Amino acid sequence: MSKQAPGTLQRGMSDRWNHFAGFTPLAVSVVMGLLLSWTSALAQVQPAEVLTPEAMVALDRMEWRTLWFGASPPPSPEPIPRIHAAIEGRTTLRLHPQQQWVRYEPTRLVEHPFLHLEMCQTPMALSRQERFAWRDFFAAGGTLFLDACPEGLDRSKAWRAWGRALYPGTSWSPLHRGHTLSFSFYLLGKRMLLGSGGTPIFLLELDERPALILNTASKWGWFRFKHSPLHVDGNPPVDEVRLRLYVNLMMVLLAGDYKSDQLHLPTILLRRR
Repeated sequence: MSKQAPGTLQRGMSDRWNHFAGFTPLAVSVVMGLLLSWTSALAQVQPAEVLTPEAMVALDRMEWRTLWFGASPPPSPEPIPRIHAAIEGRTTLRLHPQQQWVRYEPTRLVEHPFLHLEMCQTPMALSRQERFAWRDFFAAGGTLFLDACPEGLDRSKAWRAWGRALYPGTSWSPLHRGHTLSFSFYLLGKRMLLGSGGTPIFLLELDERPALILNTASKWGWFRFKHSPLHVDGNPPVDEVRLRLYVNLMMVLLAGDYKSDQLHLPTILLRRR
């Protein structure tokens, strides 16, 4: 192979540079558009992964995680088909609710976005480590649902004090019709939930987000709800209110301010065509 003189090599490189420099910005954008279109088309022809029915159920699973304080091992997870059938039969939600029990381990609280605690015992005295573990849980966006015990004494006043002790200077506020939880999916009418004794639901909010939700009435508790004979239509009034309340709660946990986000708008427009 013959060797080129240095001057010849430099002139060749200069000619190539002048050739590319002659492209206008429009030409360059056209070339880039063609390359991107080709890449997009190539990606579209790739075979999509086929999900089995079991895999689809796993993707749609909504785990209701109840804290377990017993010395014995927690019970095994159990699906809740009645809630699944009632919700999918009347909404666009695809949820496979499953009851899950989680052993209380302060160092692992941050692994869960939502936890449920039945107030069947007086609040535990928190160590310094536990206090910071709970604060880390809430700072990470976690929500704790303090629920009325299915049977036994009303300990909600002690648990409200427990919540205020975690964040001195904060206070609980009753659920009202202007709060997201009252209309995140269903509109909870005043007579539907409040009754004559006032609302049983109280909220302790941090940065305008419900970090702690407290239910004082076992009538509206999770235990009664998951054992209710729910149907798509024709539920007794109390069962219907429970269903609407917990659907709203799920939407708040999954999507925040659901109505403001307009996440449901495409489906509504599709139905109105």
